[in-house]
Amino acid sequence: MKAYIFLITMLLTGYADIPSAYAEPAIEADVPAVADAEEQTGSSSSWEYPIVHFRDNTYRIIMERPVNSHKVGPRLGRVQRNISSFEEVDEGNSLIDTSYQNGDSNILRVESPIYKLRSHSSKECIVVSHMNKYYKAYKK
Repeated sequence: MKAYIFLITMLLTGYADIPSAYAEPAIEADVPAVADAEEQTGSSSSWEYPIVHFRDNTYRIIMERPVNSHKVGPRLGRVQRNISSFEEVDEGNSLIDTSYQNGDSNILRVESPIYKLRSHSSKECIVVSHMNKYYKAYKK
């Protein structure tokens, strides 16, 4: 009796090499490798670090530590253009200027505000708003 239960269990769980009439054929799929998956996320991953260009200076955004809102000073401006996809544009397209303009960022959305950091010169450090948090950006 134990052998009979064991045999039935093996057949039902699929451990026996006996093909079942109800078995579905295996489906093989091409899963992209990690490198392929990174290419599909867009060109923002190819930037060395997040930047914002403001008042003729390029600032590196430090995303590791948010700034407390009480350190945020008055609004100085806003992001006017997101340049994260510029690398994907054909080189022959003369309608796109790939040089930095004031208000350009490779990570911030258009209309994201740019602020002064209290007790700091805006020539050396500014604050940007990204996803409801504030981050310092230092002049490169």
